[in-house]
Amino acid sequence: MTTGIIYTPKFLAYTNSPENKDRVSATVDYFKTQGIDEFISPRKYDENCAKSVHTPEYIDYLKSAGVIEGNKLRYQNVLLSAYGCLTAGEMLAEGAIKNGFVLTRPPGHHAYANKGGGFCFLNNAAILARYFQEKGFEKVMIVDWDAHHGNGTEAICYHDPSVLYTSVHQYPLYPGTGKVTDTGSGPGVGYNVNIPVPWYTGHDTYMEIFDEVIIPVGKKFKPDVLIISAGQDSHRDDPLTNLMLCSASYHMMTERLVQSVCSKTIAILEGGYNANNVARANYSIVSALMGKENNSPVEPNEELEDARQAVLQAKEVVAERW
Repeated sequence: MTTGIIYTPKFLAYTNSPENKDRVSATVDYFKTQGIDEFISPRKYDENCAKSVHTPEYIDYLKSAGVIEGNKLRYQNVLLSAYGCLTAGEMLAEGAIKNGFVLTRPPGHHAYANKGGGFCFLNNAAILARYFQEKGFEKVMIVDWDAHHGNGTEAICYHDPSVLYTSVHQYPLYPGTGKVTDTGSGPGVGYNVNIPVPWYTGHDTYMEIFDEVIIPVGKKFKPDVLIISAGQDSHRDDPLTNLMLCSASYHMMTERLVQSVCSKTIAILEGGYNANNVARANYSIVSALMGKENNSPVEPNEELEDARQAVLQAKEVVAERW
């Protein structure tokens, strides 16, 4: 198996609007119409895996909280989401898959070491990064294209030069973090790359960001493995954001990363709140992981001058380190 898709109906076992189960179930249904009907169930792991990232006090809180948020969302649901990510990581480390997509919920990139936020409770990407390092993948790159900045992932990795965190996100927008000048601290200076973009930024600017910032930095960093925090709320039809990507954008971003930076790639579902568009964008990601050609049209968008300035500013900041 080349591309492993991690999914279980247990991911649908709770409701928490707008982070609802349709985000995942619509994708599964759409995948089946495209001939993808083989899914891998999460394996079980030691519950202490979360402590590689989160404080014992926070884990104890999640365990004792009962219903955490929404309807029937409990610690076991949150832990299962992390297990799905670890399953993809273990299978990649074993050589059972070359890459993968974790069709999971709840998402994780807003979760700090000691608290959650933004529908996130355990930081899936950070937990997976630490797992990879335990398995001998010394350098991990995380690319986060969710429309909301991954403040939790940034904070967890901010001092760490072994993890290169890069984020393209709408600004201003929740959580209000992710300034271009936030580049890391201590030994981690330069290993945190933020590209905040204005409202209505679209496909052309994103391709420029990847070609002129993310891909060059990734090539110089030379990661042993790549994690994509794949939030498709940067799609033009998302109800919570104001960016202008199309389904083709996600194929092209994934393809660039796999071909130019690191073929060992695991994508993890983060945000995205229009179920039908999320399904098609998710299929574009999986198609790129499988090495299939993009079959979606690029939808044009009039790019604003502010968007171009955001790219130039990011390049200027990155040039100080890379």
